[in-house]
Amino acid sequence: MPSLRNPVGPLPASIYWRRRLVVLAALGVVAVLVSVLAFGGGGGDRKANAGSTGTPASSLTPGPTGRGGSNDGATGGSGGSAAPSTGASGSGAPTAAPSGAPVVTGGSGSSGTGSSGTGSTGSGGSGSGGTGTGGALTPNQSGTLNLQTCAATDLDLSLTSTAQTYRPSQFPAFQLGITNTSGSACKVDLGSKSAVLSITSDTGAQVWSSGNCPKDTSAQWYAVPAAGDGPLTALFGWGRTTSKPGCTPGSGGGNAPAGTYVAHIGIGGVSAQPQHWFKLAPFGS
Repeated sequence: MPSLRNPVGPLPASIYWRRRLVVLAALGVVAVLVSVLAFGGGGGDRKANAGSTGTPASSLTPGPTGRGGSNDGATGGSGGSAAPSTGASGSGAPTAAPSGAPVVTGGSGSSGTGSSGTGSTGSGGSGSGGTGTGGALTPNQSGTLNLQTCAATDLDLSLTSTAQTYRPSQFPAFQLGITNTSGSACKVDLGSKSAVLSITSDTGAQVWSSGNCPKDTSAQWYAVPAAGDGPLTALFGWGRTTSKPGCTPGSGGGNAPAGTYVAHIGIGGVSAQPQHWFKLAPFGS
């Protein structure tokens, strides 16, 4: 249209062009304001809402270093106490203190039905020294002490570990299974003088023994259920340290390096000594 390109009127054409530019500029400002009010007002709320949907990352707590362990279960350092994993996370199963006394649990017929410290020496008796179904047993209960001592020929021993390879933050733990092949319950001593856990290198060099310098050398008698009532299980821990005969009771040696080791366990009078191979992983693995 000619009138748009060449304004018609009594005033100069430049005045009409300036009026047109002012009107266009005003329309542009209005358009910007409308868009800001329509689309920009809720941006802050959307960003806040978007940020609130995330969850903070859980903090990582370093595990125990295994340094400064002792034969009575104490561990050095300022990181607090630690227990090895037993492979039964969340089940409430007891765990063994590193290098301390074993944690003993009974078979299906030895944990009792709520009675404590009772036992039967009758024919085929189940002889309970337990403190409750599924819990750790207490040694030297009166009912247990009344039982006959297990004959070495009636006991079968087995040994497993809670893991095949232990990271630097883990203490090794070993499960000793004691099965009574006789028809009557009997008692066995799992004190430090009778039940000895030894750790050797894969070449046979002695590394650590629970019998070298224990604090408590008293007898710890437990009832072993009769055949068919399940084995007695003792969980032994190792604090990843070395030891030698004649050391101060309760003291620990140096740290055991990464490598392959063999756990051996023996009970006084029982000729068979089961063994189990395992590994300590290097730091940072």
